[in-house]
Amino acid sequence: MPAERNALVAEIRGFNRFYTRLIGLLGETVTHSAYTLGEARLLFELGRRSRAAANSGGEAGFPARAFHLDLGPAAAEIAAELRLDPAHVIRVLRGFAAAGLTEIRTNPADRRRRILSLTARGSAELARLQASADRDLARLTAGLADEAAAELSDALKRVMRLLGEK
Repeated sequence: MPAERNALVAEIRGFNRFYTRLIGLLGETVTHSAYTLGEARLLFELGRRSRAAANSGGEAGFPARAFHLDLGPAAAEIAAELRLDPAHVIRVLRGFAAAGLTEIRTNPADRRRRILSLTARGSAELARLQASADRDLARLTAGLADEAAAELSDALKRVMRLLGEK
């Protein structure tokens, strides 16, 4: 897939995340998957946030890199961003942990907080889900000429800007 199409696929996926959160479709199932859309989004958020924490350059990033710590996100933060009930998010995360997709550890710096992270199995499952979504979107846009693809890319960015995505 050409780089321009990869960029377009990423932009469409960003728009999909924005749109489904905006209109509350997180309870529907994801095609070709055993996960609901909300569950798939939780996996995505855990993966995205864990990578961001481990790659950040600040004080939290240095220990994460130096000691190979995974300073994952708090469930409440994810629940707020996705506009999901925190208790529901916790139930899903516990199910992920039971399935070996995630682990929940006590934060050594603050024993009242938990560190959430994907296991190797969870990362592999997330990669499979992302690859499937990328393939579906690549097929969706395969018939677009380059000019139309650029127009779609601009429109997706404009919709997000106009509807208030920050």
